[in-house]
Amino acid sequence: MWLVICEPDDTSALWAYQGLRRRGLIPIELVSPAVLGSSLRWEHRVDSDGATIKITLADGRRIHDGELRGVLNRMYSVPLTMWNRAAETDRLYVQQELFAFYLSWLHSLPCPVFNRSTAMGLAGAWRPESAWLCLAATAGLPTPVYRQTNFDRVDETLGQRRLLPAGIQAHSVIVAGQTVAGAAVPAAIGAGCLRLAQLSATDLLGVDFIAGSAGAWTFAGATPLPELRLSGDPLLYALAADMREGSSAS
Repeated sequence: MWLVICEPDDTSALWAYQGLRRRGLIPIELVSPAVLGSSLRWEHRVDSDGATIKITLADGRRIHDGELRGVLNRMYSVPLTMWNRAAETDRLYVQQELFAFYLSWLHSLPCPVFNRSTAMGLAGAWRPESAWLCLAATAGLPTPVYRQTNFDRVDETLGQRRLLPAGIQAHSVIVAGQTVAGAAVPAAIGAGCLRLAQLSATDLLGVDFIAGSAGAWTFAGATPLPELRLSGDPLLYALAADMREGSSAS
């Protein structure tokens, strides 16, 4: 089976789930972090031969690594519902332990995963704008002059961005495997986006551009959790093909 992991209000992932079903990825299951957190049984084994995962959900569904053919992973935080009444120090400790646990089993899945977990994020690495800018420049994308000081009041943890000022409409490009979808992208920009995805080890990557100091396609940020609906059917076809082809090869 195939699997989509996302929050219940992640309309982008829900759209992708329905689209992948229509393109023949059946059976495909939709699971939220909260549902995973209330599972009846977990079995995660790690040894010199590799790792395995077996999960029995509260509704009886099973997630076994040997049966998974592909995963769209949009999970960005661990479920802590059952620990809401615990002391804050206990919650922080549990959050760290659960993060390590989820990172381990998501990273070890033997099937194609968009995006595989890393130490920097459960659905691909989260990087500050400065780090994305360095990678974008290395990938050959047009980048703006960037300044950041200790007086900077931009709080990236709240979604604020230096490279994309409020009210400015960005051109959004999404890389899925070897496919570039989204805005009508110049060939050089598309090639740079592919290199950026490879450099960042992010199979499903959103890249934003604006008209700026480096030209009409000035890099304005990147994310491992892009708005998938912006790329429409071409993205769905690419995801379905990669997940189906990867499962056939494994």
